[in-house]
Amino acid sequence: MRKRKLTPFLSVLMIAGLVVTGCGQAQTTATTPSSTPAASTAPAEDSVKSVKTALETYFNDIGSKVTNSYKISEKDLKDGLDNTPDQYVVLDLRKADAYAQGHIKGAINVPYGAEIAKNLDSIRALAKDKTLIVACYTGQTGGQTDSLLNVAGIKTLSLNAGMGGSSVGFDTRGWLGQKYPTVTEPTVMPTAPPVASKNKAVDVAVQKYFNELPADSYKIDLPVMKEALVNEPDKYYIVDVRKSEDFAKGHIKGAVNVPYGPEIAKNLDSIKAKSAGKTLVVYCYTGQTGGQVDSLLNIFGITTKSLNFGFGMDGFNKGWSADKSYEVVQ
Repeated sequence: MRKRKLTPFLSVLMIAGLVVTGCGQAQTTATTPSSTPAASTAPAEDSVKSVKTALETYFNDIGSKVTNSYKISEKDLKDGLDNTPDQYVVLDLRKADAYAQGHIKGAINVPYGAEIAKNLDSIRALAKDKTLIVACYTGQTGGQTDSLLNVAGIKTLSLNAGMGGSSVGFDTRGWLGQKYPTVTEPTVMPTAPPVASKNKAVDVAVQKYFNELPADSYKIDLPVMKEALVNEPDKYYIVDVRKSEDFAKGHIKGAVNVPYGPEIAKNLDSIKAKSAGKTLVVYCYTGQTGGQVDSLLNIFGITTKSLNFGFGMDGFNKGWSADKSYEVVQ
């Protein structure tokens, strides 16, 4: 009698168990698709390739899309600010004390270094649909910043010869050397709607560069370079980025000529291989385009310094060739 009562009950339990098992299998099938979503199988972003592509674009554009070498003359900037001020944003990269003594009206002080990394997103937002101008002391660190912001997707020009002036030996060069007006009232960083980055890998490389700046700001002074070439020349690989005809007239002993522009893009891998285990020193005419090349080669993984004031040129009383005691070969 007891067995007859239990049989229907056990049957119900068996049916319920089959139902539960079937639901469990259905759930597993539903949550395990035949192909894994692309997001989970896509390889991590190749940051080296991203940086290299950005560098190649930057240098390949010189001479075609970019005819001003990513620079703006003192006069052109003054005219632009007088006539169409809303088209520009000016960043003064000098230290706070120099900025306080006098700067371009409306310029925002973002000292060269970690402050640029910290404010990268704000700078990008502020410069949307405008041209960003960076101004340092003589143009060299401005050149470094100029190139890095450009590869980060921010349209940037560096002020020729920077703020200049007699305090840096530029009596007639730069904004101050041209006797253009300055103000002492500071301009704070305005807020602007955020703008998405086009390449996070490049942003990371740019921010790392500014956050890890060495004491020499990736520059090497003329006397230091002269002594190094006498005592330990094998530790350096020297690249002259001037035009080939100027290189032929005279250059630093041991330098190789890779003219500023598409030739650098074409030779990135070669430069990296040939400078392996050495410090690459790059120089141009006065230091500005050399500074651009300097910073970009560094984020490409090449230990690079730019020669302070470059090789020199007619009308420029600084640089390697300005001192007759410095060896020049042909």
